[in-house]
Amino acid sequence: MDLQFILLSVLIVLLILYIYITHFKNVKKESELSKKIEDLKTELLSTQYQLKNSDELISERVIAKTIALENELNERQKKDAELKIALKREEDANYLKNAFLANMSHEIRTPLNGIIGFSSLLEAELSRMEDQELYEYANGIQQSGERLLHLLNNIIDISRIEANDLEISLKPCNIPFLVSQISELYNFKANDKGLRLNVQTLETPNAVADERNLLRVITDIIDNAVKYTERGFINVSSGFLPEQQRVFIRIKDTGIGIDSTYLPNIFEAFRQESLGYSRAYQGAGLGLPLAKRLVNLMKGEIIVESVKGIGTTVSIYLPAELVISTRPVLQDSKETTIEEIIQPQDIHIFTVEDDRMNRLVLKSMLQGKYKITMAVDGDETLKILEESFKRGEIFDIMLFDINLPVPWDGINLMYAVKEKWKEYIKIPFVAQTAYAMTGDRERLLEAGFDDYIAKPINQNRLVTIINKNLRKFNKS
Repeated sequence: MDLQFILLSVLIVLLILYIYITHFKNVKKESELSKKIEDLKTELLSTQYQLKNSDELISERVIAKTIALENELNERQKKDAELKIALKREEDANYLKNAFLANMSHEIRTPLNGIIGFSSLLEAELSRMEDQELYEYANGIQQSGERLLHLLNNIIDISRIEANDLEISLKPCNIPFLVSQISELYNFKANDKGLRLNVQTLETPNAVADERNLLRVITDIIDNAVKYTERGFINVSSGFLPEQQRVFIRIKDTGIGIDSTYLPNIFEAFRQESLGYSRAYQGAGLGLPLAKRLVNLMKGEIIVESVKGIGTTVSIYLPAELVISTRPVLQDSKETTIEEIIQPQDIHIFTVEDDRMNRLVLKSMLQGKYKITMAVDGDETLKILEESFKRGEIFDIMLFDINLPVPWDGINLMYAVKEKWKEYIKIPFVAQTAYAMTGDRERLLEAGFDDYIAKPINQNRLVTIINKNLRKFNKS
């Protein structure tokens, strides 16, 4: 009994101990769990705090970035507005410059037409009278006028090229023919200075170039060679470089040469080796700069080699046409001289010209070769044409100045004549104008004129144009 009691007591004690130990363990686990929960809560709160701070930081950064982008956008919009204003000013300035050049061209060419025209006529008359002294005076006037005209053309073309407003028409050109044609013009001038002008042209393919501007480039370079050479020779040659597929034109002289320190500046406009009042040679320093720009537009190259006191060599390289032309050179483009033209005394020309001096020039150039009727403005033109039409007379060719007193201009007057008298639709209309900027010729031809001549008017050129249009309309 006692043993059973003892065993039972031991079992009870063990059970109590087990329950206590189990309870203790559970309490400990609960405590650990509570601690973990607290830690998790703390960590969660910390994470939430961090997230909150991150959100605030992100929001701040987004706001700051947005403000920066807005400021950058505003700055760009401001710069864009400034650029647009600057572009508009540039366009306005370019328009005003072109308008100024066009007006100056007109205002200078109009009196030059009278100066060059009258001096040419006076020169011819004095040569027939064999008055050497007065002939020299007239010749000096003409040369001065032509020099001023050359300078005007160069200034306008330099400005046009810099404004990317000069049109170039690339076509096959017969270089040996052009070189020979230009050199022939300078034979007398070279001989007069005691220089020998040698020309050597080899068979070459056609060069791809703008013939009118190429003629101008070659002429200016040969003119410089003669001008700056006092003794010796000038060699003009042309040939073909097959490995480069380029045609070359070379002008070599034994003139004054160019100093090596100035040679790098040779193509800068208005720059000259000698400046000030003591210049040995006159000029504006536009010949070579203009030549280089024109050759570059023709996809060619111009190289100048020179030694002071020894001479200068100017080489022009142009792309060659792939097929070598074997066709004979046609010289139809050569202007007909006055003596070669059969003078049709029964041709009646009507001219409209508001400038008195230019009317006298035209009258002197055409009188004795054709019948001439002249008007000073649009109203007088319509009156004369009305009276002539009543008599059954239709003029053979119409020579209209473009810049006429308001409300007329040459284009509107031509429209009015053709609209009122349908017979004049089949009569050639030639525009004669002091406006000689790029595009003027095309604009007038598109307006309905059959031909165009720029002032100052050359007598041979004028007669050639008249006869060409008369032949063309007679054939039609």
